Amino acid sequence: MGKRILLVEDDKYIALALKIRLQAEGFEISVANDKAAALREASQQPPDIALIDFNLPDGTGFEVMGGFSSDERTSSVMNIIMTASKQPGLRVDAMTAGAIEYFEKPFKSAELIACIKVLAQRPACDGMMS
Repeated sequence: MGKRILLVEDDKYIALALKIRLQAEGFEISVANDKAAALREASQQPPDIALIDFNLPDGTGFEVMGGFSSDERTSSVMNIIMTASKQPGLRVDAMTAGAIEYFEKPFKSAELIACIKVLAQRPACDGMMS
């Protein structure tokens, strides 16, 4: 079985398309549509990688990452932020907040898949992301 990925995306069409594409690559995918669901899902079944939309109905991707880093069960999750925002400095803010990578929508799914495949080959980095 492939690595577990938690996809945090409130747009159901984007979530479905990414879920299908990632499952086809052999990853185990769970989907959360908001911050609260993401934190709940991750605490029940900690993912190896989280693909997190920045703008969520009940918060931000940064808040999701903060919730992960404050919980020992999820502190080693490798986080990727994706966003449609063109806000200046957001990429730097994402990396400072603990994101491993940052994708601006629309992005090429092949580039995202390649990034995830590289991350999936890394060993868990317990505590390094907190």
